[in-house]
Amino acid sequence: MDTRRSVLKKLAVGGVTAAAVPATGVAAFETGKALAAGQLPTGPAPWWLFAPVGLGSPLSFGWYIAGLSPVVDGASVLTLAHASGRKAEVHVCAHGGQPTGLASTQLVDMVLMDGGTGSARTDELLGRVILGLADRVRSNETNPEGDLFPIARMMTHDQRVEAFGPDALG
Repeated sequence: MDTRRSVLKKLAVGGVTAAAVPATGVAAFETGKALAAGQLPTGPAPWWLFAPVGLGSPLSFGWYIAGLSPVVDGASVLTLAHASGRKAEVHVCAHGGQPTGLASTQLVDMVLMDGGTGSARTDELLGRVILGLADRVRSNETNPEGDLFPIARMMTHDQRVEAFGPDALG
């Protein structure tokens, strides 16, 4: 028997997939235009996934949370900042069962957007910080009080690249 959370998870992934899967011919062009125009539903910033840390919370190795955007264009952007002034963006996306990010959980994929093509090595300390945040998300995403509305507004990284182009994602 499915729990409330598993049913909502299936609906969230299914809704995102249905909204983001391109159609063929003219319909695909119209779908792409709608997505590019920002007409994909948005959702609030999913702070609950990272609780109890929040804005300004210190993490490890000099990193701290500098922000978490609402879900826009299929992802929420987690901004990490370092005491040295360096910043890193982690796009929190859906993964649809095939995660591609630096870290993933049952519900989300955490993709480090560092301007590369995925071939460069990730700074080890930053990677450890992101893996630690993924552990926090894993423990929070099973909370039956968690708001799945933002998660239902997410797309996979590949869907986002297809809809908006790699340059538009940062």
